[in-house]
Amino acid sequence: MHQNIKLDWINIFLIVLLLLGATGCHKSQEIELSKQTIDKDTTWSGNIIIGGDIYIPPGVTLTIAPGTIIKFKKIDEKSDQNLFDIDSPYYPEAELIIRGKLIAKGTPEQMIVFTSAEMTPRAADWGAINFLGSEGNKIEYVKIYCAYNGIHAHGSSVDVSHSEFARNGVGISFKKEEETPDAPWFGKSSKLKITHNVFSGNKGGIGFRNSSAEITYNEIKENKFFGIWAKEDSDALIKYNEVTDNQKGIFLYQAQNLRLEYNNIYNNRTYDIAIAEAQDFPVNAANNWFGTTNQNKIQEMIFDKNADPELAEIEFEPFLKQPVEWDKP
Repeated sequence: MHQNIKLDWINIFLIVLLLLGATGCHKSQEIELSKQTIDKDTTWSGNIIIGGDIYIPPGVTLTIAPGTIIKFKKIDEKSDQNLFDIDSPYYPEAELIIRGKLIAKGTPEQMIVFTSAEMTPRAADWGAINFLGSEGNKIEYVKIYCAYNGIHAHGSSVDVSHSEFARNGVGISFKKEEETPDAPWFGKSSKLKITHNVFSGNKGGIGFRNSSAEITYNEIKENKFFGIWAKEDSDALIKYNEVTDNQKGIFLYQAQNLRLEYNNIYNNRTYDIAIAEAQDFPVNAANNWFGTTNQNKIQEMIFDKNADPELAEIEFEPFLKQPVEWDKP
């Protein structure tokens, strides 16, 4: 009798193990990578631990499968795991350096994750997904946490959609390459399409200089210093975004050629829109919702020539009488 009961329990245990294996309820494969160059088209899946710079050269595509989790170990400028210089456009922290192409397309149910491998993760534990003179990159349904800059681009084109950025230095930073004359991408502007994303809890949301951008349908909230920081001559459409509870909602430095309309920009901590001391050009910020229809209250949350006569003017009239509605990310 006792022997039969024992055998029954053993059989049940074996059946459970088989069922777990059949349904995939087992530990995912984990791969650990030190600094290296990936010299042929490659697909990552499962759990990836990165302990140094990973370089994707021109002509090579790195594809990341849905549900992949990529964690970066913390290194510094003294580490032997840096492939290149530790100064701009590179980082002293571990990074993905993309000269070829990155295709990271998750799904709503299986988002791809880039984050820190540290026990106590913090902003800048790793460098960035760093695009340098790279074209045709896609980032979709991805979570990016604890980087210095989540996405960083010099002279590159990247489409970013349905993704989350949190606990980074800056969520996305991009610009024209003007600092490295011997770089093959020198003098080339970046072009980013940033749509249906959430930027929350970073030091800054989106920053860009001398580039083109389409920034639409994003939630940009609760970032420590700024939501959007636009610099110099940037052909950028900023439309249908929720920009709230940042220290400065939108910050402008010598910004020209912005189309800033049909956004909800309200309840930021110091100013909804502010311009830096060097801003010489007037800014058209008409047709946005500022959380109120009281013109004086709107003006109080805008830092321009009305606060400092030496600055340019932010033209916010006519302003919208109610919030702009759209499907949030």
